Amino acid sequence: MIQQRAKIYTILSYAMDSAWMIAALPLAYYSRLVFNDLVPVEVAAHLNPSLYPLPRYFWLLALFLPGWTLVSWTLGIYRSLPKVPLVRQTLRIARGELILGFLVGFALFFLKQDPSRLLLLLWIFFHFLLVVGSRCLFGFAINLRWKNGWNYRSILIVGSDERAREIGRVLEKYETWGYKVLGYVSANGAAGGEKRVPVLGHIQDLPEIMEDHPIDEILFIGSSRRDLESFDEVFRLSEELGIKTRLVATFFPQSISRISLDFLDQWPLITFSSAPDHEVALLVKRILDVVLSALLLLILAPWMLLIAALIKLTSDGPVLYRQVRLGLYGRKFVLYKFRSMVAGAEDILWEIKHLNEMAGPVFKMRNDPRVTPFGRFLRKSSLDELPQFYNVLKGEMSLVGPRAPLPEEVREYTRKQRRRLSVKPGITCLWQVSGRNEIDFNEWMALDLNYIDHWCLALDLKILLKTLPVVVLGKGAR
Repeated sequence: MIQQRAKIYTILSYAMDSAWMIAALPLAYYSRLVFNDLVPVEVAAHLNPSLYPLPRYFWLLALFLPGWTLVSWTLGIYRSLPKVPLVRQTLRIARGELILGFLVGFALFFLKQDPSRLLLLLWIFFHFLLVVGSRCLFGFAINLRWKNGWNYRSILIVGSDERAREIGRVLEKYETWGYKVLGYVSANGAAGGEKRVPVLGHIQDLPEIMEDHPIDEILFIGSSRRDLESFDEVFRLSEELGIKTRLVATFFPQSISRISLDFLDQWPLITFSSAPDHEVALLVKRILDVVLSALLLLILAPWMLLIAALIKLTSDGPVLYRQVRLGLYGRKFVLYKFRSMVAGAEDILWEIKHLNEMAGPVFKMRNDPRVTPFGRFLRKSSLDELPQFYNVLKGEMSLVGPRAPLPEEVREYTRKQRRRLSVKPGITCLWQVSGRNEIDFNEWMALDLNYIDHWCLALDLKILLKTLPVVVLGKGAR
């Protein structure tokens, strides 16, 4: 219920901010004309060339609107928007406008276009004012409605135990959203309520309560599966009166899983998921994987050919090293890397396995004698991993995700550690930017699970940006 209203508010806010982006253009244009009249002619001519007619600048919307979408999505400007204080919202918006300005400036430089810089600055400035102003007006309207009791939804809670009162207190935090707890109805003889919210009766009295009070929604607090049987008649009554009913099923096991409701035709499905399952965000992640991996393979092709030639010249054996790894939910795939070891390195692993420097099933060694001199450079610079962009393009891997493990490594995982297979493996990850081989195996696994629990597109972008200096400096590489 809260999420649906928050989603509507987010969509409306984004649509309004996009409309303000369009409206800010003529404001900036005519303000720029006024600026010419306020400063000496020679100063205006020096700082800014004369303006074209306004329609000549409409094409810039093709940069500003997608740019704002990308920046706002990445920075989470619309995330949990109704709960974020206005001051923090303003700081988020200001940061977004600043990054938007840099992105648009870079795009114009790349396109070899040079519109009035003052016009662009005024455009961003007016967009900032309009967005922040609309947030202030909306906040004022919300508070006005709350103080006057306009258009609120009256909610009756069936259940008066501590868990029901806890849920009632949570709902009271959302009073400014238009939700009001009318009272409690005892489901099991308990009669304790809150000071502000009374207990209106027992569940047997619910028909009279529903007739005597304006009720928009009924919230049933089910503490056991048997409660569903006692609520059956009340559900039917609510259906007859057209009152929306919701069930807080607190008898499900508490876990890290997110619970959602879906439908298979007419059959309701309650879903538990402890892995990222936001389909739109995952689709965007896949699109970025395809676009960026294809672009990087194209750009880096000459360097990859040079690396291949140097591998052939400096050691015997194939250029590429192929190894079976496990991907999403244990799917086997062939991972590609530039060969950095002598040919047949896996066959002599048993001779040095006792020198492993990392606890757990992973083999790591600082001065592995199997690594060739040129291979040591490839590993230190992470250039040996460039062919993995092909794995990303095929969909077997992602740019960001836990490292792809070997089948024999996974066999030694604990049950909890196997959850790291619930997302696609990646070229870089939290482990990669947190020290790599300098951290122990259990901490490594904890970092991967933490990534899964808190995954979002902004986190992927943050990891990608942190990867650049780590690769350049060779931190933690062996």
